[in-house]
Amino acid sequence: MELVYTVDCDVPCGEKDWISEKKTCCSLSPQNFLAFSTEITVNRGDTPLSTTYEVKVIDLDRPWDSYIVTDGLSAVTCMIWDRTGHRLLLTTVDGCCSVWLMEDFLVNKWKNIGKSILQGEEILSAIWFHSGVQVIFNPDKKDTNSYMEKFQKSKSFSPTLTKFGGKAEDGWLVLTATGLVQAGIINQLDQSVEYVQECLGKSYNRLNIASMGHTGNGDVMIATTDGQLSSAIQCHLVSLSLNGTCAKIEIRAGASLHMKSQIEYGSSSTQRMMITNVEFINMDSSDTLILCCGSHGYSCMEVWQLLEQHMPLNKLFPIPQTQDAGFKIPKWMHKATIQHASYLTSIANPRLPMILSNQMEPGFSPYIAVSYRDGSIKFIHRFTHQVLQSSSDILQRQIQGFSPSKRQKTAAHITNLIQTLSGCGLIAVHDGQISVLKVYNVRDVSMTMASLHVCLLLEYAMITGQDWWDILLAVKPGMIENICQKLTETHSKQAVATQEVFSQRLLALKMALYCCSSVGHQKATDCHTKLVLLSLYAVFKALLRPKNVTIQDVSPSERLNLMCLKSKDGDLESLVVKFEVEEFLIDTRKVSGNPNVALQSIQPLIQWVADFTLHLLASIPLFQSYNNFPGASLLSDNLILNILRELIIVIRIWGIICPSCQPVFTTASTLDCLPHLFKLLTKAWLCCKENVKLDLDEELLDECLVLPSKMLVPGINQSFRLSNEGYSLFLQQFPQMMTLDEEPDYLYNIKKTNSMFIPDGLIENHQHHDIVRQIHLGVKLSSLVRQCCRCGAFSLLSSVAKSSIMKAWEQRWQKSCLCGGHWKLHSPNTTH
Repeated sequence: MELVYTVDCDVPCGEKDWISEKKTCCSLSPQNFLAFSTEITVNRGDTPLSTTYEVKVIDLDRPWDSYIVTDGLSAVTCMIWDRTGHRLLLTTVDGCCSVWLMEDFLVNKWKNIGKSILQGEEILSAIWFHSGVQVIFNPDKKDTNSYMEKFQKSKSFSPTLTKFGGKAEDGWLVLTATGLVQAGIINQLDQSVEYVQECLGKSYNRLNIASMGHTGNGDVMIATTDGQLSSAIQCHLVSLSLNGTCAKIEIRAGASLHMKSQIEYGSSSTQRMMITNVEFINMDSSDTLILCCGSHGYSCMEVWQLLEQHMPLNKLFPIPQTQDAGFKIPKWMHKATIQHASYLTSIANPRLPMILSNQMEPGFSPYIAVSYRDGSIKFIHRFTHQVLQSSSDILQRQIQGFSPSKRQKTAAHITNLIQTLSGCGLIAVHDGQISVLKVYNVRDVSMTMASLHVCLLLEYAMITGQDWWDILLAVKPGMIENICQKLTETHSKQAVATQEVFSQRLLALKMALYCCSSVGHQKATDCHTKLVLLSLYAVFKALLRPKNVTIQDVSPSERLNLMCLKSKDGDLESLVVKFEVEEFLIDTRKVSGNPNVALQSIQPLIQWVADFTLHLLASIPLFQSYNNFPGASLLSDNLILNILRELIIVIRIWGIICPSCQPVFTTASTLDCLPHLFKLLTKAWLCCKENVKLDLDEELLDECLVLPSKMLVPGINQSFRLSNEGYSLFLQQFPQMMTLDEEPDYLYNIKKTNSMFIPDGLIENHQHHDIVRQIHLGVKLSSLVRQCCRCGAFSLLSSVAKSSIMKAWEQRWQKSCLCGGHWKLHSPNTTH
């Protein structure tokens, strides 16, 4: 275990000479965004103290950038992200429950879509409805090639609430201290919320601690206690149903239990033992319950599991021979007890839905992390419940490089401990500070996680749509090339349709891996450019429609691919005449006005393909001196070169249909640029196809060398994303000490060294570029521009498309950037 960084989140309000032990409310989203609450106390001279509470979110990759969700005068008691990572459920001490949504998928722009006030109630626990989709992580499948066999959906999970047709409804449940259960159901059409409530029992209770978890049949299990060790842990099952348009809550009693520690400490007069924690191991596993009791200098944690016990019937009851002579009842069974000579402060439960591995290799150990008031952390195996490792004062031992003032501020014990989805990282909150620790292997600290297990975790994140930042904590620089090769090999063994679905996610994942290496900047840039190219290639080929559709006929896109693979002719016009122009027409019946509007609307995308081809060919002479420049790996890829040949043919034919959609080149001669680029591209493709190095073809080198003198080469940033600042944290020396809303010093060095990757002969302009629409945004940006929170790319906030084609292309990147990061509304007064 190693400390990655610590962020100081305290708001400066004078000298602070105390250490707060108050537990901060926080939650981690599947996209690795941490939401947390802060308390701001302002003293204005003679006026009384004024306290406000803010809810902020930060990206774990750029923890110094904070975004405010909401603020108010009431303290937040519970917060929880939904499964998409775009909505946040908040509850406060005055009984207010509200849901906040990222407006237009912008992380710094939130709106309230639902709010209910339970006057006089204290909300103890909350949970989102389950969608019924659960993908199981199985470590035994690490050697399996097929994605479908590796990651199978659980067949035992049902949605919490369904409407007509079995479609899952969206909403949440909250529980108050009096036993009141309220459900908020979101209408997907108008985002309105319907509320319904019910009481756990026939009378109101006085509860102190509660936890919720989903069951396989769609119910929600609630475990409650009043905090007294002599009292039972009461469990209830809550089921929701729709009768027409009205929702109904049905509550029934479940199996209850007493803590085993009650026998030892129930009648003790020397210690006042109280139940401090009641938690399900995670929200999708309500069959395992973690209970904890403790006093000032002692804590005891118990693990219980819900099993079905066979109960035989008396022989007096006549039972047919074909039936089982008995029935099954649910019963809690005690599994383990972990004691410690200090008060337990927090439990970090595993979040990954996984099954018990049959191999149990030491390279991967799922765990439960427990923090104590003496500063120690215990790691307990998720399934065997054995203590794997115990670390004391982990934060204190790894901050020797900090200044004395910073070391003094990290003296508090951990009050909150959160485990990331993969378990490769831990988030510790202590006295207004947030620390991130990476966990290589809790069983043997000297052993790193095996590459096969890391690949399995990365593929799981790629398939399920989760963020992979926390998995990169387990990746060492020497493993990156091997991991990328393994991911590519496994992806190539999938079915063609499966490869097309996950090809873009794979490129974004490889780009993130290369960004974590000090020598991987060029490969990361090439992965980003390849992602854009393949996305445009898929869109352009999808627009081709045959004039007559029959089973025997080959589609225009297939004919184009076969023709380019067989033909070695570098004459563009001779290949264009072999195709019928009617097969390259775009269906413009839905486009109002001129039928050529559809082609005119995608002209910026066509221009990007042409400019990228020009950049690629102009950099071929660089092979003579070095091969570590943007586009070097793409020039050695015959698949990419052939894709560019196909796209140039399509662009040429579309130029015949609509001349205004053709790419524009700046040249001082009468050279027909597109055929000339196609000729050079064909020569380069033939060299790669015949395994001949590009720098050995002197004729090709000479023609590419004089290419910038014939045509003006645009700015290289238009084709290659050189200023990517994402994942730059992994290039620094750990641990790092940061302050909220203050950029660290290393970020300035990253910006300064990005210009070093620009090859000689290629220019760089200071124009900002729209990463989605491939248009220039100018030198000075307005407030109508969004920016990626991770890589810093820009894009217009509002759509400027006039055709359905461009609208579909823009909506493809509406939720996230090409790199997978969240968008934020750009402020002209700040810089990234």
